[in-house]
Amino acid sequence: MLHPTDSVISTLIFALILFVTFSAFTIFMIRRFQVLRAAVPIDRFSNVKERLSGLLRFFIGQGRILNPKYIGAGIMHAVIFWGFLAVTINSIHFIGRGFVENWSLPLFGPGKFLDSVYLPFVDLFEVGVLLMVIWAGIRRAIIKPKRVTNSWDAALILGLIGSLMFTDILIRGAEATVGDSSPLGNSLAGLFSIMGTETVNSLFTVSWWLHLISLTFFLAYLPISKHFHVITSLFSVYFRTLNYGALPMLDIENAENYGVSQIEQFSWKDLLDVYSCTECGRCQDACPAYATQKPLSPKLVNEQMRDHLNEKLPFLNSSGEEEWSGPSLVGDVIAEETIWACTMCKACEEACPLFIDFIDRFVGMRRHLVLEKSSFPPELNNTFRNLETHGNPWGIAASQREEWAEGLDLPRMYDSPGEIDVLYWVGCAGALDDANKPVSESVVKILREAGVKFAILGKEETCTGDAARRLGNEYLFQVLAAQNIETFEKYGVKKILTQCPHCFNTIKNEYPQLAGNYEVMHHTEFIAELIKEGRIKPKNELKSDLTYHDSCYMGRHNGVYDSPREALSAIPGVNLTEMPRSRENGFCCGAGGGRMWLEESMPKVNQERVREASSINVDTVATACPFCKTMIRDGINETGVSENMKTKDIAQLVADSL
Repeated sequence: MLHPTDSVISTLIFALILFVTFSAFTIFMIRRFQVLRAAVPIDRFSNVKERLSGLLRFFIGQGRILNPKYIGAGIMHAVIFWGFLAVTINSIHFIGRGFVENWSLPLFGPGKFLDSVYLPFVDLFEVGVLLMVIWAGIRRAIIKPKRVTNSWDAALILGLIGSLMFTDILIRGAEATVGDSSPLGNSLAGLFSIMGTETVNSLFTVSWWLHLISLTFFLAYLPISKHFHVITSLFSVYFRTLNYGALPMLDIENAENYGVSQIEQFSWKDLLDVYSCTECGRCQDACPAYATQKPLSPKLVNEQMRDHLNEKLPFLNSSGEEEWSGPSLVGDVIAEETIWACTMCKACEEACPLFIDFIDRFVGMRRHLVLEKSSFPPELNNTFRNLETHGNPWGIAASQREEWAEGLDLPRMYDSPGEIDVLYWVGCAGALDDANKPVSESVVKILREAGVKFAILGKEETCTGDAARRLGNEYLFQVLAAQNIETFEKYGVKKILTQCPHCFNTIKNEYPQLAGNYEVMHHTEFIAELIKEGRIKPKNELKSDLTYHDSCYMGRHNGVYDSPREALSAIPGVNLTEMPRSRENGFCCGAGGGRMWLEESMPKVNQERVREASSINVDTVATACPFCKTMIRDGINETGVSENMKTKDIAQLVADSL
C-alpha cells in the first residue's frame, strides 16, 4: 500500500499545507493575544500549587462540566474533550509519518509496549467522540435547548471533529489489511479486504488527505472562530479568581480611569474570558435577572463583548494615533439597563465551567457611569447622599443606632467595657430597620446565654460601604471603609461578629485591601460553633416545617453552607426541607449588588423565590441576611401564595428555642 506522500510532489504539497496552516495559526494567535497587552494588568501568577490543582480538577478532570444538573451535556462534552487529548499523540504521528514512513515518538511504534496500551485507548475514545458528535448534532438540530445558541460555526466545528475521528478509523482499518494496526483497525480488516486491494488503496488515500484537511483547517480556523475557547479555556481555568468576595481595588488618587468605558480598560483576564466562553448558556440558566425577564443575559453580554472586541481588534493592534469612532462599550454595546440589572449573586460565575468573571465587569462599568458620567438610576441620589451624610442608606441619624438596644444594658466600646471576646457589628439593618431589630435582640440573647463577652460600637458604627461599592461608587466605599477601620484600630478590635452577610463579606474580604485585617464571623457560624461547644442548647420544641434560603454572600461568595443548616438542625421539632435550588445552586432574593435600593420591574426576583418556597409546603423560610429577610417577607405579602408562611432569621429561631 503506497503512502499518500510517497512521491516528492505529494510530500511538498503536504509540507506546504502544514506551512500555511501553522503560519496562519501563529498569525491569528498573535493578533488575538496581542490585545491582552493593551488591557489592564492584573496579578494572577501567585498560588501556583492551587492553580495547578484546579487545572487538573476543572480542566483535565472537567469538574464543572460534569455538573449533575447538566450531566447529559457534560458527559458529551467531556468525552469529546478527553478524546481530543487521547488522539494528540496520534495526530503527531500522523504529521511525522507524512515525512518519514512509520515514524513514531520514542517508546511508541509497532511492537512497542506503549502502542499496545495507547492504541486501544485511542480506539475507545474515537468511537466515543463519534457517538457524542452525533448526539450533539441531534441535540442542536432537534432538541434545541433554550440556553444553547445554534450557529453554522458550531455545526462546522462538530463536522470537523467527526471527520477527524471517522477518517482516522478508516485509515487504521485500511492499514490493517497489509499489517498490524489498532484493535479497532484489525477488526475492520476483514470487511475492508472484501473491497479489493485497489478500492482499499483508494479509500486509504482519500481518508488520509481528508484527515489532513480536517486537521489543518480545524487548527487554522480555531483562533478566528467562536470556538477559540478550545485554546483559551486552559488559561481561563488556571488564571481563575481565587479570592472570592472581594472586588478589584481602585487607586482613587492615581487611577487614569475611574471605571470601564472601553473594552481595553478591562483586565487581560477579562478579555481572555471573553474568548473562553463556550456559549453553553449555563450562566443564563442560573441568572435571577434573566429568569425574571430583566434585560440581562450573562451569555449574551459575553457574546456582545467578544464581537465588539473582534470589531475593535485592528484598531487596538494598530500603532496609529487615531481615535476609535465605532460603537461605545457602555450604552451602545452593553445597555445601561443591562448593567444595572445584575444582583451580583455570583450564580453565573458558579455555573460557568471555565470560571469566567462577570461581577467585576459590571462593577467596572458601573464605576464609569457613577464616577465619570454621574449617570445612574435617580433613586440612587438619596441612597448615596444618605450613606455620605448619615452613614446608612435610610438617612437616619447616627444617634438612633442605639435605640434598638434600649433596656438591654449593652456594653459600648466608647465606655471602655474592658476585655471582650468579640465586637458585635450590628449593621445598618440590625440597628435601624424595624423588621430586623428583633434579629439583633435574638443575637444578644444567644451571646448572653453562652456567656460571650461582647460590646457594640453603637453610634460610632457606620455602613461598611458594601452597597456603595457594588453600585459603582468606589470613592464613597473607601471613605466609609476608612472610617470604620479607623474606629476598629482605635479600640484594638481583633474579632468581629456580624449578622449581615454583606457586612461579613466586606469586612472579611475587602477591608484587607485598605489594611483592615480582622477575624470575622457571621452569626450563623458563631451560633453553630456555640451549639457544638455546648455553650448553648436549644431545648424548646418549635414544631415548624421550614426551609433555608441561602444568602448569596454567605454561600457562593464565601462558601458557608453548612453552619446555618447545623444551627437549624439543632432546634427540636424543626423539619428542614431544601428548596429545589439550594446551596451552590441557590436562587437570589434580588437585593444584592445594591438592588435593594433600586426599583424593580415585574416579575420580581423575590416573588420567584417565594413561589419556589411555597411549592415545598413549608410554614417558615429561615434566612441569615436582613436583606433576604425583607425581600422574602415582601414576596410573601405581594404574591399571597400562603397565608401562613412567614420568614425568620436563624438567630430568632435559635433564640426562641433556648
